[in-house]
Amino acid sequence: MIDYFALLDQPHAPWLDLARLKDTYYQKTLQAHPDAQTSRPGADTTCATFASLNEAYQVLQDPKRRLHHLLSLEGAAPSSTDQAVPKQLHDLFPKIGALTQQANLLLEKIRATSNALSRSLLRPQILEVQNEVKEVREKIQKLFDASLAELRLINTAWTKNPTEQIEGLSNLYFAVAYLTRWSTQLDEMSFQLSLH
Repeated sequence: MIDYFALLDQPHAPWLDLARLKDTYYQKTLQAHPDAQTSRPGADTTCATFASLNEAYQVLQDPKRRLHHLLSLEGAAPSSTDQAVPKQLHDLFPKIGALTQQANLLLEKIRATSNALSRSLLRPQILEVQNEVKEVREKIQKLFDASLAELRLINTAWTKNPTEQIEGLSNLYFAVAYLTRWSTQLDEMSFQLSLH
């Protein structure tokens, strides 16, 4: 496994300075860019390095992927079989399910309508579901922001003793994973509803 932290000269930590990460990434990619290296021997190796730098940056800038990578490097990679809904998200889980079902049924009704008048009669329902999606999306964003704040706190303790923070970091990874997935799901739902 490639250590993306080392590849981009970053500390092995749950929280990274994203501006510093970006600067380091740009500097390294300028040096390794295939167009700058085509006349030099070992251009194929440079292409592989460039691809690795891109992958490293994509992983490290994303909190969920960074946590997974860090935990994997520590020998504590989270697995999908361990993935339980974190306690702080228990109330939100059924709400997301019900809202998804409601939106899917509404989208089916919309697709089944054959004329503009029938679609216009569904407009109040569409607006109602869109408002619910917006409310839930705002709750998810607040929880995500709180998770990032918790990540910063764990980062401080991580520098002193990483092994004691593995369980908390793993739990936080699952929370971020669920929140990210739900955000994407709700954004797609909102987009689909906006088309009608």
